[in-house]
Amino acid sequence: MLYYVQNSVTGMLLLVILLYFFLKQQGRLGKEGRYFLALWATNFALLACELCIDILGISAPTASLAPFVAVVTAIFYTLNPTVGVFYFLYIQHVVGKRTKRWFLLLLVTPVLFVAVTSVISIHTGWLFVVNELSEYSRGPYFFLTVISNYLYLVLGPIYLVFNHKQLERKIYSTLLVFPFLVFIAGILQVMFYGLEVLWISLAISLLILFFNVEANQVNRDYLTGLFNRRYFQKVADLAFSKKKGINPQWAFMLDINGFKYINDTFGHAQGDEALMRIARLLEQAVPRHTVVSRYGGDEFALLTPELPKSEIASMLERLQQILTESNAAGECPYMLSLSAGCAPLIREQYPNLDAFLQQLDANMYKAKLESKKADAHKHSVIFHVCK
Repeated sequence: MLYYVQNSVTGMLLLVILLYFFLKQQGRLGKEGRYFLALWATNFALLACELCIDILGISAPTASLAPFVAVVTAIFYTLNPTVGVFYFLYIQHVVGKRTKRWFLLLLVTPVLFVAVTSVISIHTGWLFVVNELSEYSRGPYFFLTVISNYLYLVLGPIYLVFNHKQLERKIYSTLLVFPFLVFIAGILQVMFYGLEVLWISLAISLLILFFNVEANQVNRDYLTGLFNRRYFQKVADLAFSKKKGINPQWAFMLDINGFKYINDTFGHAQGDEALMRIARLLEQAVPRHTVVSRYGGDEFALLTPELPKSEIASMLERLQQILTESNAAGECPYMLSLSAGCAPLIREQYPNLDAFLQQLDANMYKAKLESKKADAHKHSVIFHVCK
């Protein structure tokens, strides 16, 4: 009994320490932070349920508590695959992908299956058995929970491999390795009944994830969730130092037209809403692996992968269409439009990165002047491309 108590309590203490550091460094809690917090809460609940089952269902079973132990066990089994869902949602957000409704439904299907089967198992003993003496044991279909858990642990890293190009190497490596400690602990726990290392291993993995990824929120804009100016300049510097490929990378500087008017007329809450709306529209419009950042105030900056000029023109047309359709939908009491300056990042044409960024800013300023002409209202995006 002492082993079980020490194991679960140690895991919960680790999580309490983690929560302290997490809340200390968090300002406004963004979506990525909420997913991390959901992982934390699920892990804590799993350790608490496991401790309850260990004491009341294995070490010191009490017949009068059999129904309670059965319900706790059903909750415990349901929570098992939930960790995988939050892990998947977390990495999706970190790599800058939006979660589509159909994908979310697909993602939660194993959880719903295990939840229903767990409730039924209280009476049938399919996944687990809690007898009239309150003694717990695995059921004949226990392997179904193992399959559902490992489905996420295997598919998560595969998804990450194909969608990691805009991530820093340290963050990518941490996210990729995150499930492997849990994976190994799970195998050991299945092989050796009575060994409990799975959920404490998840607590350790969350600690590693926090100090390597969440602490990197210094690179994120708290309001929009986009990368910030610091990160944009960092990746732009790396791109500037690269050898020239067949096609150049392209950088954009974008500014919301009339943003001061929105703030002054409709209030700062609507101004924040405008910034978040533009952030989401940019994420929809840009090619894969484009770094989308809030550069400061109402300015945004983009850095694309290596692309021909024709694809850049297509991107601008797509942005124009998406923003026009959004305005036509009448979701806000104002119309949004952008001035954008863009240029290919070719280091031979500039003495240093600062010179390139100055040119980019000048291009945006020229687009800003164009936006003040009489017929500019016909366009949602006014842009100036460096020749």
